[in-house]
Parts: sequence; C-alpha cells; structure tokens
Amino acid sequence: MKSPFPFVPLLVAVLAGALAACTESPAESGVRLRLRYEIGDTLHYEYVATGTVTMPDSAGPVTESYERRLRVDEVATDATPRGNYMLAWTYHLTHDTLGSATAVPMQFTVHVEISPQGKIVNVENVETARPLFGDLDFRTYLEQTQPVFPERPLTVGDSWTQEVKVLSPQAEPVITSSTYVLEALRSEAGELIAVIAFDGDVYLPVVYESDGEDEDEELRSVEERIGVRGRMFFAHERGLVRRVDSDAQATMTKISFRADRPIRREIEITQESTLRLIDRE
Repeated sequence: MKSPFPFVPLLVAVLAGALAACTESPAESGVRLRLRYEIGDTLHYEYVATGTVTMPDSAGPVTESYERRLRVDEVATDATPRGNYMLAWTYHLTHDTLGSATAVPMQFTVHVEISPQGKIVNVENVETARPLFGDLDFRTYLEQTQPVFPERPLTVGDSWTQEVKVLSPQAEPVITSSTYVLEALRSEAGELIAVIAFDGDVYLPVVYESDGEDEDEELRSVEERIGVRGRMFFAHERGLVRRVDSDAQATMTKISFRADRPIRREIEITQESTLRLIDRE
C-alpha cells in the first residue's frame, strides 16, 4: 500500500451500492426493485466529494480540507445461465483524488458477478486496485455497500436491513448493518423517481507488510470505520440511478508494531458527496 492513510476506500465506499439499481414502474401493489441490464449497456457517472481530514500532530490535531473527483464507468459485459449479470466497474482517478504525486495507476477495473436482486456472487481482477487499496477484501467491501433488494414489492415507508460479517485480521469479526427505506415516489422533470434513504456502516480492514522505511516496524494494518447516510434517486422509466447524495463520518486507524509494541494513529474524516449520471450508451 502506497500510503498508510488511503483516502480512496472512503471515496469509493458510497459508490458501489448505487451503480447497479433500477426499479419497475410503481403500481398500487408497490414497486419491485431489480437490477436489469442488456449486454453492452454502459453508464458513466461523475463522483464529487468535499470534506475535511483531521490528523494527529506533535503540536496538536491538524485539519485540512479537500475536494475529490473521479469518473466511474459501468459496463454490462455478459449474463450467466442463472440470470446473474457480469459487470465491469472502471474507476478513473486523478492525482488530486489520490492526494499524492506518487506514481500509481490512474484507473483500474473490477469485474463483478451480481444477481438481479443485488447479491454479490463473485469479484475478480482486484489485483489492479492493489497499488491503491492493498489487500482489501473487495468482495466483503462490495457486500457492505451494495443493497440486496427484497423479494417483495415495496410501498412508501417500507424498509429492509442487511448485515455483513467482516473478518478482521487483527481482531474478532465485525458485523456491519445498513438500513434502506423507500421514502417517496415522486416526479422530477417528467420522470418517476423512487427515493430510497439509507443509513449504514462500513468496515474496511487492511493488513500489509512494512515498506522498509523503518526496519523495526515489521507489520502494519489500517482499518476504516465509516458511517454513511443519504438518498438514492431512481428514474423508473429509464430504469437507472439518476443521483446519490451522501454524508460520511469515518475514523481511520493505522496500527504499527515496533519492538512488539503497537502504535496507534487515528485520523477523522467528514465528507459530503454526490454521484451523478452524466451519460448512458
């Protein structure tokens, strides 16, 4: 991992759950949420985030502001005999997004197999993201940020909750929970929109070897605990996500082991973000 405090997981964590959702037209009996693609479908999203980072310092905590931008391209590449979708998510990054001039890949693509209801079945090609993410468990990461839609039709006020068990290399397993509520059905600019409010937790543990800068530091780990809340906006007639607005509060902890003594360093992150559809092919 290039940096002991990678900002990218926080930026991307609110993306995955929003990229692949569509709904049927509302009816008196409710709406049924499902993923639907034709092979070759391509969606282009812009992600903009602003926030503050508070870091420890010998003279006291230091707070810095930032703005991050990236583009996410989603392509439906295939469908399986079981009816699952094969998706390619390509993240286009900038040096400003990384907060560093370090030479790292400026884009990477993760291949995902996902069921029509949003269940993550398999994740491949994660090695392309390792220069930024280290050995992050991408499958567990996506399971925490991708809603699995209920079988039943939903009416306004209906909700569902999903839990994910995250294995931590340094501690006991952590159970994260997210709750989704169909908050409203309304019209915007002539389109029917389902507004889904969400409130959840994300836990991202990563362990990596020392970078060799300090011979006494044999092993390091970074864990990020994120609280995310916001709203997803679905266009029914086009069957796609128009926008996602979210707020996040995160604590990122770096643990170094020196002479068998753990050294903990924490930073606090506050962020507001918007994911917006900019084009569809």
